[in-house]
Amino acid sequence: MAEITALRTLHNRLQQRLALDLAQAASRIPAFAAPGQPVRVMELEFPSPLGIAAGFDRYGHLGRRASALGFGFNEIGSLGPADMARLRSPASSGSARLGINLSLDARHSAEELGAMFRSAWKQADYLVVNLIGPTSEPLMQRTERPRLRRLLTALRHETHTSNLSGTRRVPLVAKLRSLPQQPPLELAELLLELGFDGLLAAHDPGPPATRQRYRDWQHDMQQAQACRQLEQLHRLCGHDLALMSVGGIQTAAHLRARLEAGAELVQVHTALMHQGPWLARGLLARDSERS
Repeated sequence: MAEITALRTLHNRLQQRLALDLAQAASRIPAFAAPGQPVRVMELEFPSPLGIAAGFDRYGHLGRRASALGFGFNEIGSLGPADMARLRSPASSGSARLGINLSLDARHSAEELGAMFRSAWKQADYLVVNLIGPTSEPLMQRTERPRLRRLLTALRHETHTSNLSGTRRVPLVAKLRSLPQQPPLELAELLLELGFDGLLAAHDPGPPATRQRYRDWQHDMQQAQACRQLEQLHRLCGHDLALMSVGGIQTAAHLRARLEAGAELVQVHTALMHQGPWLARGLLARDSERS
């Protein structure tokens, strides 16, 4: 069993590397203009509402050049304090907004995490506190909620202080798991209380990615569940917390449904690996035709 798991992990890593290499090559090829669907979210202008999820371009090799593929933003990471030295200076030759996804590692102090956020602030258009990774799992236990609150409060203060002292404002977003019958309503209320700018709802259970899970997301029932979760979150958050959605988006219909359910920005990952670097152009063009 362990050997099968190791082979699957190796296969996923190779597929990921190939998909990123293809995206980087495609971003340098002069091509037809990407469909223009600019949106304003969290006081930022995005070339389109469709972006790349964290995990695809972890260290920023593609960076802002993702706009050449039709993406309005590219979220790099997820990164921990030890990963910051490997972070590329993201390419500035594109117009895609750059998000930096940072792990809230339960093993680190508020001071260590604050230093990581200060470093990332200098390069990011928006920052994401990742609360769905294995290192943050201990903080999701109800007994650890007081510590989670303290850490989120400290990071919110850190970002706010940087925004006041800098020449620009970098919004702060939290990434939360949003599974069937488990929308993160209680944590969303905490984000509202602390003054976060956005909530990224992750509708997929996470790695390891499998072909069966990719096929499962093609079912209308699966897509409808994700939209219902977004609708619940939207009713709670209103316009006080920008909603983002990731997990299972493969078609223009999926994209449109998430936007209509309340998401202002939508991310893709696995579909980009399966369908290739021109995915965004196809989804946005078909969505424009429908609109």
